[in-house]
Amino acid sequence: MGGLLKRTSLADVSGLPDNIKVRLRSIGFTTAELLSASVPEEIMSRTGITRERSLELIKSARQAVGIGGFKRGFELEKESTPHLVTGIDCVDRTLGGGFKSGSIIEMRGHQWAGKTLMCSHLAVMAQLMETDDGTEPKVIWYDAEQSYHKKRIKEIAFRLRMDPDAVLQNIILVDVAKSGFMEGSFETMRKTLARHHVALVIIDSISYALKYLGKKSTLTSYISNMSRMAQATGTIFVFSSRTRFGFSRSEVQEHERRGSLSMMIDYGFHFHLEGERERNVVLTDAQGTLYTSCKLYIGHGGFFDDSASRNLEERHVQRFIRRI
Repeated sequence: MGGLLKRTSLADVSGLPDNIKVRLRSIGFTTAELLSASVPEEIMSRTGITRERSLELIKSARQAVGIGGFKRGFELEKESTPHLVTGIDCVDRTLGGGFKSGSIIEMRGHQWAGKTLMCSHLAVMAQLMETDDGTEPKVIWYDAEQSYHKKRIKEIAFRLRMDPDAVLQNIILVDVAKSGFMEGSFETMRKTLARHHVALVIIDSISYALKYLGKKSTLTSYISNMSRMAQATGTIFVFSSRTRFGFSRSEVQEHERRGSLSMMIDYGFHFHLEGERERNVVLTDAQGTLYTSCKLYIGHGGFFDDSASRNLEERHVQRFIRRI
């Protein structure tokens, strides 16, 4: 896998006094990445630091983790961006190795189209990404639709020659079924990111998760926080929805008119039913421009590039299923 998932110490942020580090750590800002993803108002309200000083700290943190500013060509050449390899040939080949770290991916399709199965597939593949300290990366799964299945995860892990139990242990499952939870979810997420390398965050589905936002007006802020967190930490965010962003058509048009949401999405994964066990998957960029389209096959063990490999692998997976 190209590149490494890494975390940068607050000690690497220039001009950060020890007493401020203590205050920041006490409220969960334990890495430069987490600090760079914050906003001045959040730091001001939690620490009493002035707005001007908060802006300086965020700017220094962004410089420490390499966000923003100018870079020379040879510096960019030396950098290696981690990728989430999907294991799906047409997608990995088109994207030059998979989804880049820090991406936001929207998965859209009708019920039973394969959105949750793809989330499960990526939750396993994300654990193959490398970290700078050799620890195993984690996955956070917000189960808003009660669609998470351990058995499916174990099937995919077994098929990919990984330890199914170890894979399950690296998935942090979050039940969002209570009002007001989603507004505070980034506070919980930040604490998890401070303790672990998190390669992937899944919200399945955002259509259901939106029910637990206190009010619709907080949605743009929520997606904006997601975008900042992804850019700063390299964590990939995936959310599923039956309609774009989980809204009605009129709501989507209003948000896109204001430019509040569509530009925050890096990739669109659109699933179309082709048969009981076949799906046509269309991959687009933020503007909806086609990257690629391919036919995939569903079986025990997840998605397959062709029916022959599915039929062959399924036999091994089915034998494993009978033992568990």
